[in-house]
Amino acid sequence: LPPDIGGAGRSLLLNALENRPVFDDAMDPEWEEERCRNYFTYENHQKNFSDYKARKRRRRLFLGSLIADDSWHSLGAIAMETYGVYAAVAFVESNRTQTGTPRELRFSNGTLEHRILAESDLFGPNTPVMVDQFGFEGEIDGGGLIREHMQRSSIVDMWKRAGMMEDDVGVLTDADETPTRDFLRAVQSCDMPELDPEVQDCHTAKVIMSSMVFEGSPECMTVTRKWMHPDLILGKCIEGIGNDEFKLDEKQRQRKFAWRKKQYTHKYGNYNGWPKDKKTYPLWNPADFRRDQGGHVIYFEDVDYLPFRMGHTGFHFHNYFETTRRLRQKYMTYGHPIREAENMTVGEMHPDLDLMVDCVLGRSTRNNKHNTLSTRLEDFEGRIPIAYGLEGYTMARHFELRAILMDDEKGHHKTWHDNPKSHDWYEKIPH
Repeated sequence: LPPDIGGAGRSLLLNALENRPVFDDAMDPEWEEERCRNYFTYENHQKNFSDYKARKRRRRLFLGSLIADDSWHSLGAIAMETYGVYAAVAFVESNRTQTGTPRELRFSNGTLEHRILAESDLFGPNTPVMVDQFGFEGEIDGGGLIREHMQRSSIVDMWKRAGMMEDDVGVLTDADETPTRDFLRAVQSCDMPELDPEVQDCHTAKVIMSSMVFEGSPECMTVTRKWMHPDLILGKCIEGIGNDEFKLDEKQRQRKFAWRKKQYTHKYGNYNGWPKDKKTYPLWNPADFRRDQGGHVIYFEDVDYLPFRMGHTGFHFHNYFETTRRLRQKYMTYGHPIREAENMTVGEMHPDLDLMVDCVLGRSTRNNKHNTLSTRLEDFEGRIPIAYGLEGYTMARHFELRAILMDDEKGHHKTWHDNPKSHDWYEKIPH
């Protein structure tokens, strides 16, 4: 195992790598019907529950994600949550960050990290894991986001190589996000109009998960925030899988590899630039996947512990790291870079990190942008990641993270409130 992941990380990864059967592999019609009745979308002030029509086989799901310096705490938890579910898994790793900063490839063939990720049945005994390396040394028109979408475009090529068809489903994530296992099984078996190739015309193609956010530790679950990713789309509506007749050309997008122009979106243009005689709306590329432009629905789990019963359908393992040096490197060189991070305390860098520090060090989180669960995770009424059910893991990670933070030479005397950006930034929080 990697030598620098701590005792809690080793315990998690050993459990994730254990050779075991897929416990929910068999389809039980009675149970599937009950599961389908638990998921709904909320549109025009009305809940629309999914149905069950006794499918003979589950839909095939294909996972795709960028990967870089993501923690094994995240990767191991995602693998345990989805073990044996996906038909194939595709990761793309770049030799540069979004800001163009060079980085050493971590998951190259022959490395220990590659063997664990792609050669050890980490995602299931019959789930192949592909890792492609992305390298581009030319000048990029559009900067870091376009570099990111160039990488993501490789995912669709990998799905195609793995045999993805129009009636399959693509799940696009970052490597710290996952749908819940139960929702993935619902996607495979339930009658959801968004995933029916007979009725889906790609107008409202994107299915969004409402994800519970954990900040750095399983014991720092936010209760006043949901993360609206990951996303999934029927293969029929994915550019590169669906019919090329409905593919947008480069002039109809902001630039090559980018998202579509406004007249080809539902949100901004009601598709007024798309020919009315076309029976299918424009196909979605990976940039469209991650942006709020086309038609979409959000799925929730029906739960009785929330006033509006809108439970989460995904998990976001945010800001998981093994050293504060790696954390600062991430914040200096990836999306929305903070150039001064090297000279800041952890909490001073970002309000999410400020919340994490307060939670882990046992300080009040009342003045943060968000709040965390006031009890231990074991007392939470809702669905938690499968990995967080491992005996002793959540507190072991919590205490290890506390030790990592306490050893940080910058200390924790300054918080996000001391950052001048907190006074006028769009994510301003109260004092």
